[in-house]
Amino acid sequence: MQGTQGTYKNSRGDITNGNALGRRAVGYIRVSTDMQAADGLSLDAQTAAIEQYCAMTGLRLVQIHRDVLSGGKSDRPGLQDALRTLQRGAEVLVVLKFDRLSRSIRHFCELYETYFKSGEKELVAIRESIRLDSSLGRALVSILLVFAQMEREATAERTREALRHMKTCGYRHGKAPYGFMKVPRGDGSRFKILVENPDEQAVLRRIKAWVDAGVPIPEIAARLNAEGVRPPRAKRWRSSFLYLITQRQGWLAPKAHNERAHSDEELKSRMMELRNHGHTYAQIASILNEQGWLPVKGKRFTESSVGKLLRATEPTKYLTPKQYLGGLLRNMEQEHHRSHPDEPFKRPGFPRLALLLQEAGYRTPKGYDHWWPAQVQQVLEGRFETYYAGTKEL
Repeated sequence: MQGTQGTYKNSRGDITNGNALGRRAVGYIRVSTDMQAADGLSLDAQTAAIEQYCAMTGLRLVQIHRDVLSGGKSDRPGLQDALRTLQRGAEVLVVLKFDRLSRSIRHFCELYETYFKSGEKELVAIRESIRLDSSLGRALVSILLVFAQMEREATAERTREALRHMKTCGYRHGKAPYGFMKVPRGDGSRFKILVENPDEQAVLRRIKAWVDAGVPIPEIAARLNAEGVRPPRAKRWRSSFLYLITQRQGWLAPKAHNERAHSDEELKSRMMELRNHGHTYAQIASILNEQGWLPVKGKRFTESSVGKLLRATEPTKYLTPKQYLGGLLRNMEQEHHRSHPDEPFKRPGFPRLALLLQEAGYRTPKGYDHWWPAQVQQVLEGRFETYYAGTKEL
């Protein structure tokens, strides 16, 4: 579907010249589930409608981007690619319906304010035939999006209610836990119930006997692997899975948590501060141990435990955008000097830094997701430091 810059191969395989007369357009299509994507009809129908519309109106269709994600999610790779294509020279974004672009009123308003309010770029929804260059058009779109969001929320409510009803009736939704299997209930319904799996129950009895005898969990995993006993959905038994089984069955109490004088938030803030100053995971672990910080479990921090915690920590909660960019640029410069010691470091431009802030999850001072280069320059000058410092959960 997607061709090189300047050409587009449509669904029939025809090559169209992106340099022909007419405004440049980028298409965006979306379905919510893998099942719809595998079926292909919805995606194919959207693609055909966009190609036909562009051919009829004289638009030069350069690319079509796609997503298989809910319209309630704002961070969609295909949508971001379409918006980047729009910024790099396309003038029109074409979708089949407005709800393909977004089912969230807030997200749609952010897209409109960022990309289409100035009038330089145009958004076309083929099915609704509404233009956004008038107050009436924008009002009609708001009404449509209200109903789109309401339907999305109603669908979620119906799904939760159905799952609660299935649980009340004894039906099982999702994967069966180890030791059990799902079978038809026998009442003519398509739902299933849990029954014991004899082979897996025999393995559970052996695991319990070893636990009662004081055999360490890693040793139990080694014994099961040596005997060729297959775990569920894996090739080998792992200690983490065995710990989960024993704690779920109540055979082995979890390790006691350390009594700490600091909270998780204070720990994460300190770790993020050290990381932002260029320290490695190993160095952070050493500093934390020397300063008396304690992990939730265990006696000391390790390089692995620090890395795991930092990867799960959102920098937006602990660092202002200026602090985040400062640490990022410092790390970039250090890495550059290690790789190219004879070459001076060249700082990335404001557009690249804007993208990095956006990918990290920072919002602009006005609350939008999309950053402009001028805003990045102001952030680095410290213009909004007081504002962001007041929002940090330190």
